[in-house]
Amino acid sequence: MNQLSKFKYDIIGLCKTRAKVESRTKWIQIGDELVIGEGNGQQRVGGVGFIINSRIASHVIEVQIHSHRIATLKLDIGRKTPLLIIQIYAPHKEYGIDEIEKFYSEVETHLSQPAYQKIVIGDFNAQLGPKDTNQRYLGKFTSGTWDKNETGELLVDFADASKLFIINTLFQKPPNK
Repeated sequence: MNQLSKFKYDIIGLCKTRAKVESRTKWIQIGDELVIGEGNGQQRVGGVGFIINSRIASHVIEVQIHSHRIATLKLDIGRKTPLLIIQIYAPHKEYGIDEIEKFYSEVETHLSQPAYQKIVIGDFNAQLGPKDTNQRYLGKFTSGTWDKNETGELLVDFADASKLFIINTLFQKPPNK
């Protein structure tokens, strides 16, 4: 955790933690909080959580670990509308389309909470491929070197239905990232 002192951050979303048990820890030396949900049973699959900088810890309304794939953090950001951060770790395509659609349905349930500004962060385990001209919520920097896979299609449909931009596509990244 000494590595964190090299970075400026308010919140770090964690996924694929594979933790055995759910835990909440406060680091005495720096005052930051670590909240981790447990992985999925014996397989220790998934696991999501947050690292919350001590500067904003007093603004936290609530942290909830809903499953080994979804956690939420509610913050009072000093505006009329609080902020809801949804940290996710989506199933791989090997889990099958039914499991992935069930996951997106659960995320949509959290997005439907009224009176919150919303951000969804995490690993969607999706390849977007080149952008189609009719995809409104994608930037121009999708990965044109890979073909879009089925989970990529689901992510694009989810973003469109939820009116969420896929921010990772708005900025150019180095090759192979």
